[in-house]
Amino acid sequence: MKTAFTERIQYFIRRRNLPVEQLATLANLSRKTLYRWVNGEVEHPRHWYQIVSLAKALRLNIDEVNQLLWATKNPGFQELKALARYEYEHELLDAFLAAEAETGAIPRPQARFEPWASLEAPAGAMRPDSPFYIERLADNQLRDLLAGQGTTTTIQAGRQTGKTSLLIHAMHATRSEQRRDIYLDFQLIDEASLHDLSSFLRFLSEAIAEQLDLDWELVDGYWQAARNLTQTFNRFLQREVLQRFDQQILLAIDEADMLLDAEYKKHFFALLRAWDSRRAFDASWRKLTLVMVISTHPYLLIDDVHLSPFNVGLNIQLKDFTPEQVADLNQRHGNPLTPAEIPTLMDLVGGHPYLVRQAFYTLVSEDLSLPELNAVASSPEGPFGKHLLFYQHSLRNKPPLMEALLQVISEQVAPAEPLLERLAAVGLIRQEHGKWIPRCGLYEQFFRRLMG
Repeated sequence: MKTAFTERIQYFIRRRNLPVEQLATLANLSRKTLYRWVNGEVEHPRHWYQIVSLAKALRLNIDEVNQLLWATKNPGFQELKALARYEYEHELLDAFLAAEAETGAIPRPQARFEPWASLEAPAGAMRPDSPFYIERLADNQLRDLLAGQGTTTTIQAGRQTGKTSLLIHAMHATRSEQRRDIYLDFQLIDEASLHDLSSFLRFLSEAIAEQLDLDWELVDGYWQAARNLTQTFNRFLQREVLQRFDQQILLAIDEADMLLDAEYKKHFFALLRAWDSRRAFDASWRKLTLVMVISTHPYLLIDDVHLSPFNVGLNIQLKDFTPEQVADLNQRHGNPLTPAEIPTLMDLVGGHPYLVRQAFYTLVSEDLSLPELNAVASSPEGPFGKHLLFYQHSLRNKPPLMEALLQVISEQVAPAEPLLERLAAVGLIRQEHGKWIPRCGLYEQFFRRLMG
């Protein structure tokens, strides 16, 4: 059921006509926090300054920000000016007033929702109601798993292939009062919290407590005198989460491979594996469903198969879009391509989800023809430049992988199998009829240029 807060947030976001991910960045909020607000999962946000920060990003006036504040049982804007205690709170309120003064004299246009206005730039996870989200087999698989209980699932695929979008859509589709959801994005963890296992597990405890509205003093009680770190974390999770709540618990870990360089990664992932064993003899642990999202090969995160959580349960490997799905996206973008041009686009970007969406976004927003797109596709300054340069910079730090990729492109020497598996895991190559080839024509064009 929508609350007044949810309805106003949704209206103001539609009027601002920006993706949730971009608004989250402008408001200095996590994507997960803003998604929870938009989806009605949070009735009363804990911190009023987050609401004001979002209102500033949405370019609201004082009357409109008051609507959000009052809907969440907070004091009005003028009262907050008197109640603010910290310097950053006063700075935020002053910045809101300055921004309102700049925009207040400009007449607000009526919100118009032309077909073009709904065009979404491919940036980050897609919102649950996005008209450009394409379902794949993995959607059905994950929804079925989340509708059950007590499972461990790994979502594995390369960068920008829709892993987080898949997770968010499945969580949204299966959400119910019988389940509490905890979403942890390891990409957002600060360096200090990643320093060692103690700091990391305490951070996770605090993040879980915040999402479940638990008293932080509970967390302090566990960690002030912690001796065995993994046992302390397990004790906190069992007593304060699994036994405290009657509902099922979904723990979703996004960007789990951010721990790739952490010295304690083996201990952490072995801890997750142990939860699967606990389900066999402890009913409270059977309430816990675990989903992990990774972009690299599991053995790089933990090389002991007996301790790895990635070989229990289902491993969902996202597949590229099929030609039929690309044709569907073409239609959703207003048919910038003819049916005869779809195979040419597939030759360039394959079915890579991000590259396909970026291609259609560029064709429509810049009014390009397919030959014009092809002409600039492999340029670092082109529409795919940031994506390509990420891989280039990443491989420069891993010379054996760069050499192996160039060998695949030149077809002169067969690289070692472990290197091929790593290139496949990050999404740069694929197998076709038993032969390793670049994942798409765009990758071959870009990296062939580096060969001179």
